[in-house]
Amino acid sequence: MSLCIRKLLKHRGFTMNTLGERIVFLRELRGISQKELAARLDITAASMSRYENNVYDPKSEILTKLCEILHTNADFLLGMSCDYHMPKASMEMSAADKKLWLLYQQLSPEDKIRVEERILTLAESHSK
Repeated sequence: MSLCIRKLLKHRGFTMNTLGERIVFLRELRGISQKELAARLDITAASMSRYENNVYDPKSEILTKLCEILHTNADFLLGMSCDYHMPKASMEMSAADKKLWLLYQQLSPEDKIRVEERILTLAESHSK
């Protein structure tokens, strides 16, 4: 696991040992409530809670929808990869987004954490 990811996860209090922890991590990173994610998946909040608490594993169609909604890949959710970003080929970005992404990639791991924290703070302030 990269130093950047380890620091971010440690800062957020995640161990990332389970599918449920990875779902919670991404849901919170994306600023989505458990109830909202359940609605977008067309499942009950109780089912979502069971996935996040590792009581049940989601079926493949739910896993696919989770990847789309959380902008991630199945390898990360299943613990096979530490990279939680969606594969670049499946992302459609505007020219401005591409420019920001290229600049982001040039940052140090510590600065990437700062950027992600700032984005989360801004997203939280806009959702209130």
